[in-house]
Amino acid sequence: MTKYGSGALITLLAAAGAVLILSGIGVVTVQPLAAVGIVLAAFGIYTIAYATVSGNQLYYMLWGGVALVIGAGLTIPATINPLIAIGLLLLLIAALGAYAVAKKK
Repeated sequence: MTKYGSGALITLLAAAGAVLILSGIGVVTVQPLAAVGIVLAAFGIYTIAYATVSGNQLYYMLWGGVALVIGAGLTIPATINPLIAIGLLLLLIAALGAYAVAKKK
């Protein structure tokens, strides 16, 4: 199994490279802030996927969700209201906290 750090670096570089290539050849027009959002969302998806095989699921699931929500908010700000995104993020944190408490009992 790949360590988290090396897998995260590969994910970040691959996402950034794909965005740069697609933007450079003119397939898509990406604003700089949206490009950061796409890379951050890919990182969040990787972190959530890593949480499924990790021994510390709560930690990776929480931070993966945070990265995914922030990345999605940067990528499509006209579609996602920031208040709704923050509310979803708080619900995710509360659900993961409840899961951790229930798991310890």
